[in-house]
Amino acid sequence: MNKAVEFNKAKPDDSINSQVTSISGVIANGVAVVGKLVLGQPYAIYSPDDAKQLGIDAAYDAANSVVLFHHIDEFYRGSVIGTKLYLMVIAQSVTPAVALADADGIYAKKLVAYAKGEMRRIAFAYNGLFTVQAPETLTDGLSSNIRSAISAAQEFALWCFETERPMQVLLEGRSYGGNAATVINLKTLVTGANIPLEADKVSIVIGQDWDYAESLAFASGKKYASVGLALGILAGINVNQNIGEVETLNLTTAAKGKFITGGLSSHQTIEDVEGSLITLDSKGYIFPITYTGISGYRWNNDHVCAPEIVDADGVMNENTISYGTTLDHAVRLLRAAFMPKIKSVQPVNAKTGKLPVGVVKNFNKIGDDVFSDLENSGFISGGKTYTNPNSNLLTGDKTLEVDFILQPTGTINSIKGTISLKTTL
Repeated sequence: MNKAVEFNKAKPDDSINSQVTSISGVIANGVAVVGKLVLGQPYAIYSPDDAKQLGIDAAYDAANSVVLFHHIDEFYRGSVIGTKLYLMVIAQSVTPAVALADADGIYAKKLVAYAKGEMRRIAFAYNGLFTVQAPETLTDGLSSNIRSAISAAQEFALWCFETERPMQVLLEGRSYGGNAATVINLKTLVTGANIPLEADKVSIVIGQDWDYAESLAFASGKKYASVGLALGILAGINVNQNIGEVETLNLTTAAKGKFITGGLSSHQTIEDVEGSLITLDSKGYIFPITYTGISGYRWNNDHVCAPEIVDADGVMNENTISYGTTLDHAVRLLRAAFMPKIKSVQPVNAKTGKLPVGVVKNFNKIGDDVFSDLENSGFISGGKTYTNPNSNLLTGDKTLEVDFILQPTGTINSIKGTISLKTTL
């Protein structure tokens, strides 16, 4: 792929919903359906009915002891019918790490290519071959195959960014072990070489619709996590919104009996593990919570598997999903705005060979116009473009060097008030 307009992310200490943004993808383990569903084949669907045309419905889930149609159905409950969802069902023997690393380009990378860069986020719904003889194992308090997929998911996301198709990755954090004190802290991950792993494009959902899980006849289903609903919520909101927004993003649909009882993928209700929720939240997991006086459940926060980092110059990492999706959206728009200038003829200063002031201002305006549109849409607080006047367009690789600064919108995580009784006002 020709990377004509290349973006690199500035990291701390590096140098001291429109319809388009709703497009998503799901990779899930499952079973083929003769004449309808081919394993490893990408599909684009727009509703649960489209999934049924592929042979994926509630009966499919029950017959094959998988959770697949439920994820699709919940995706559309979280978003809206008509949202484009790219889907690939793969063999149950394929682990998430293998599918996301995708050395042969037949799983996640194939789906990305099929989508032609449209996908903004992707979820992995894990339905492994769990049996009494070969039960699901745990590592660091999570399903072993989900734990091992975190690094692969981050590498996949970096590959997507480098190939000009940035996106977030959600992993189904099934089979949470139930011990908040010992489960791994997603904010302080390290690699095998004890090197910090800042998986800022990866999130792990461990929440579940407890009643739905309880209704399943197969044991592994009781340990599922609601990654389809989380993906749908993300698809249905603006890029800068937090999936836990209390006012608008109720996970419960009482009339349909959906998410009446929130739980964790340990198949414990939220109420039964209330004392563990602060710890789980601090460790970066996504799960449902309640607020006193407000009906229904909300996601606790839009965590990623990375700590918050802010350097001395105020450069932040993508420490929330909303920061990541906002930055990704801006990158896509800036690339589209600058792409027409590739191979264009530009004047240079006769004495220095560098860029004249007028040319610098022109390129700054291109970027600033993008930021202005984003600010007017309420997606960012502001942005600024800085074109390097010393860019060499005469010799060498002839690269126009441009820096972009984006200030995201803020989020209220808590409100602290003081109230008192007085004899007078």
